[in-house]
Amino acid sequence: MDFRASSLATSLVALTLSGCAAAPDNLTQAIAACNSGARYVEIRDSGIVYRVLGERGSQSGVHEGFLIRFPYRANGAVTRVEDNVDITGPIPLRRGDQVTLQGQFECNDQVIHWTHHDPRGRHLAGYITVNGKTYQ
Repeated sequence: MDFRASSLATSLVALTLSGCAAAPDNLTQAIAACNSGARYVEIRDSGIVYRVLGERGSQSGVHEGFLIRFPYRANGAVTRVEDNVDITGPIPLRRGDQVTLQGQFECNDQVIHWTHHDPRGRHLAGYITVNGKTYQ
């Protein structure tokens, strides 16, 4: 194995051990991965908007948040989703909207982030689909 192949193999092992799942999971699988030591898990799932939280600024841009209820979660548990409005533009969400999303579930704060493309191309592209339109 030459040096470049060895470096690539080492990088792939490091990426695998970093806690990022290669293929998106649903929220139940993501929580199980977090309980097994993952730091974050790529997620693809669908649910119903429970509450729209509005916009707030951060160092990475203006974000809008909402709470989503996945139909299989017990006791009506909701999960927070954050979207970068500077990248996707505002998403017209209302309570009761059906949403399909892909993003990164962060184990430390249990929030779904990266629900948009990465302008720098370093992260798996996420999205939010609502009312037949996809925001990336």
